[in-house]
Amino acid sequence: MSDTKTKRAKIVRDFNDAGSETQFTAGSTVEMSEGAFANYQACGLVELAADEPTAPVEGEPAKSGRTRS
Repeated sequence: MSDTKTKRAKIVRDFNDAGSETQFTAGSTVEMSEGAFANYQACGLVELAADEPTAPVEGEPAKSGRTRS
């Protein structure tokens, strides 16, 4: 069993992958293998998707990025 690593990719522009016949739509975010991501990124078709901010769990303070000293 292989452990294929994936990346979340934001599609920069519409394109079709001729090999897999997969269609990608600009603005969408998809999971893909690291190899496919590297190939598409080299062609300017995708970029690394930013992690979506998550709401704090009830009872936990919101993370401000500050640390206590």
